[in-house]
Amino acid sequence: MTIRRALSASISTATLALTLGLAAPAMAQQGPVEGWGVEASDIVPDPAVTYGTLENGMKYAIMQNDTPDGAASFRMHVDFGSTAEAENEQGLAHFIEHMAFNGSTNVPEGEMIPLLERLGLSFGADTNAYTSFDETVYMLEAPNVDDETVDTSLFLMREAASELTFDPEAVDREREILVSERRVRDTAGLRNFRDLFDFRVPGTRYVSRFPIGLDSVLREAPAERLRDLYYRFYRPENVTFIAVGDFDVAEMEAKIRDRFADWQPRGDAGTQPSLGTANFDRETEFDTFVDPTIGEGAAIYQLRPYTDPVDSVAERMSGQLENLATIIFDRRMTRIANAEDSPILGGGFGIGTDDDVAEYSAISVSTRDGAWDQGLAIAEQELRRALQYGFTQNELNYALTQVDSALRRSAEQAGARTNSQLAMALVNVATENDFVTDPQWRYDLFQAMRPQLTLENVNAAFRDAWDEGQPLVRVTAKELEGGDEAVAAVYNESAALAVAEPEDTAAVAFAYDDWGMPGSVIADTMIDDLGIRTVTFANNVRLNIKQTDFEPGRVRFSVNMDGGSFALDDMNAAAAGIYLQLASEVGGLGQHSSDELTEILAGKQVSRGIGSGTDTFSVGGTTTADDIDTQMKVAAAYLTDIGLRPEADARFGAFIDTIWGQILSQPSQVFGLRSSEQIAEGPYFAFPSREQLDSVDREALKAAVLEAATDGAIEIGIVGDIDPDAAIAAVAQSFGALPERQAEFTDYEEKREVTFVDLSGDEVNEYTHTGQADQALIGSIWRTTDDGDFREDVGLTLLSGLMRLKAIETLREELAATYSPLVSNSTSSDFEDLGTLSLAAVIDPAQADDVRGIITRLAAELRDEAVSDDMLLRARQPILENIRQSRENNGFWLGVVNDAQSEADRLDRVREIEAVMNSFTPAQLQQMAQTYLVPERRADTRILVAED
Repeated sequence: MTIRRALSASISTATLALTLGLAAPAMAQQGPVEGWGVEASDIVPDPAVTYGTLENGMKYAIMQNDTPDGAASFRMHVDFGSTAEAENEQGLAHFIEHMAFNGSTNVPEGEMIPLLERLGLSFGADTNAYTSFDETVYMLEAPNVDDETVDTSLFLMREAASELTFDPEAVDREREILVSERRVRDTAGLRNFRDLFDFRVPGTRYVSRFPIGLDSVLREAPAERLRDLYYRFYRPENVTFIAVGDFDVAEMEAKIRDRFADWQPRGDAGTQPSLGTANFDRETEFDTFVDPTIGEGAAIYQLRPYTDPVDSVAERMSGQLENLATIIFDRRMTRIANAEDSPILGGGFGIGTDDDVAEYSAISVSTRDGAWDQGLAIAEQELRRALQYGFTQNELNYALTQVDSALRRSAEQAGARTNSQLAMALVNVATENDFVTDPQWRYDLFQAMRPQLTLENVNAAFRDAWDEGQPLVRVTAKELEGGDEAVAAVYNESAALAVAEPEDTAAVAFAYDDWGMPGSVIADTMIDDLGIRTVTFANNVRLNIKQTDFEPGRVRFSVNMDGGSFALDDMNAAAAGIYLQLASEVGGLGQHSSDELTEILAGKQVSRGIGSGTDTFSVGGTTTADDIDTQMKVAAAYLTDIGLRPEADARFGAFIDTIWGQILSQPSQVFGLRSSEQIAEGPYFAFPSREQLDSVDREALKAAVLEAATDGAIEIGIVGDIDPDAAIAAVAQSFGALPERQAEFTDYEEKREVTFVDLSGDEVNEYTHTGQADQALIGSIWRTTDDGDFREDVGLTLLSGLMRLKAIETLREELAATYSPLVSNSTSSDFEDLGTLSLAAVIDPAQADDVRGIITRLAAELRDEAVSDDMLLRARQPILENIRQSRENNGFWLGVVNDAQSEADRLDRVREIEAVMNSFTPAQLQQMAQTYLVPERRADTRILVAED
């Protein structure tokens, strides 16, 4: 008997429903949800969602939500993906998705994206749709819900649903764009993914129908084949339309019905072929994937037959037991990973599905380079330890605390869910036997389940996940001698060793709870028009608070302390900064290891670790009003008593092992890391070498942070759903209680001066990558200026927007050289006169000279002729809509608040940005291009595959 059946028998779903005050199971599923074809259940769907089905079979779901205010998210889910493709159609599901932006009955080719840009939407086939094995989803974020924007959005979604024309010339123009996308995505990670499917479910369509397709099909399939596939599967009965936003639900329902009710299918319906079958009688098997750029690790899988039961209380009970087992097992693996000189970076337990083929349980670990064998032994032995001895009550108590607090916060923060999050939740159940439920209902259900969430049941659930079939063992490595036989030998040797019963652990007392006499406030003022309260404590610590209701239940914070890269004179500042970012959390505090902190902070939403900016050390993250006291104490401890214990070295080394090869294998990553050094000279602009990263002196870095902490200026920003007086009290008990500090941040004036690279020649900066030979990158970087002049800064943002539009029109739509042009703009607030605007593309190496010439030409066009008013509108409107929406975003306000006292002169930028943005004319932007987009300020880059 499986644990699911046992639990279904041991706990009555009707009893649970009555305990929660819910309707009886036979009545819980009512009305329009039945029209979605979901079986009746004792789960109560979120009553805020309105479901419906049109007479033609198209389903829809509508939900009112005002985060962000005045905006909406639209999704169109098509129950069709790459697994439905025939042999000569491989990649055409994705091709159809691209063609949705290339001409329809009522929108000529090339007009759809500009139409939406004029309304303030940033739209394109690379960001507003995706195709997977079993679905195609179109996504549209409407920045406002006025009739024009909503009607246009629905109109264009309907065009994509039923009106694509597949003009042969347009299809031909799109072919190489799809090949370019395949080229960019053809990484070791994708090849590893293919190999994993081939090992876990060999012979199935998951192996032979990857959405990216085959170049041979993409380049040769005629338009008629695309059109035929479109008509077979883009049918109303296969489509679910979803609308979530700040609108009247009844009005939106009427608009959806008006737009889609007359849609009738064309031709015969397509059928989904069988995905194949898995062999559940396999003996233990082994597999290896070896690639010099892959992260190393090991995994143990166990397969069982696929099931798709209807969502029910009993199923959620079973899932919750598995979730608790996952938390406990993952916690054990984290302890091992955090040990000094640990061979593993992390690991854990999970349950997943290859839909319609198999379900599986998995134990996986990621390891340091060359340590896959130790990682595999750890995974095998920890799995066996858990199966043999089970978990402990203290471990379960920790997991229960974590789940309880997470569900409680989810209920308290329900109003913080964004339109896009809610829309995607509905997308995820569009064709499933599952329900979207209200967070408070889920929390109440968990409370009703608590008596059944026992150690006995959690142990039984974990064992049940491993009681069928034989393990399948897989290793990824950069180098591996002996192949599958070597993996088998390591696994069998480990399996022959006895495992001991686990040690039980309990939390220790928090050593940083008492910081002494709380600080007193000596200044307390209000910036009325921005709603920012500024406070100064007697020890000179500054605090800036903005109370908002944008994210109910959430509080964002940042703490900046004088220091950063400028304070790390005796070491490679970039390498040291990366070390802090990756390793400070696991390095713990002076009086607590990272593992101790995890136990102490169980159930709390508290951010840990520190980062290093140019001139500050910082702590930041998200917390709650209930946890703000603890959060401030933890942040103060990281900045003033950072531990950087020896285990930090192991974690940092493992991270670098994992990501270094990946970075070097992708030309776009190489370009990003090497951009600054092509413009400016000095230690702050060159990305560190592997040797410099490996040689970070942990003790010297710790000493530098602690020295900066002795009296360095501190400024704190707090934004969100919190009483300002409570925020002041929390800071008073921690940072306010520190010894007196400097009032002002160090200006580091001499370090802000930059020596620029001489760009007067016509040289090309040559770099190499270690990825695929058919990938090259060609790019140009123009040196602009710092952000000292706000108008100039805004103008450069607009100029980069114009460059992006031109790049899409030429490099993508005309030349089909690249899947997505890379356009970036940055103006420094740390270094004098430093800024960059860049354009690059990952391309076929054979196109390198042509693309370099086009990039040069685009810059010349912006210099030589002012753009049209329409092009400026298309570049500006998405930026303005983003600015408008950002005013109701705590993340935006935290960026304003965190230096509202030390950088008070910059507050006017918040007040003026829209007016400044609207003040630019095409002629003024042409003048900016004439200033900055000139050959003498340009560095050219070419990145090709490294020769063997």
